[in-house]
Amino acid sequence: MYALTSGGGCLFPIQPSACYANAWMEEGEILPSLELIDKKKNGFGDMIYYIRDQRGVTSQVYEGDLAAFMKMKGVSELKEGSPLFYSRKSK
Repeated sequence: MYALTSGGGCLFPIQPSACYANAWMEEGEILPSLELIDKKKNGFGDMIYYIRDQRGVTSQVYEGDLAAFMKMKGVSELKEGSPLFYSRKSK
């Protein structure tokens, strides 16, 4: 299969989807993983988990929502992670 670029008249092949691991994925997609950064109790006694995903986004998840959050992300277990500390800019 070939595609025609707009205005140029050049033909280039359209690449087929690639299969990595055991499921169809988009090229460059990262396998899902979650890291447990920290867990604390808030002022109301609720346990809150701070979880970082494979793209580096940190989420705050309540204990009651943890199973649904992991299912939504497609992960069966949490890895132990560490928080990222950034140094302050000196003046």
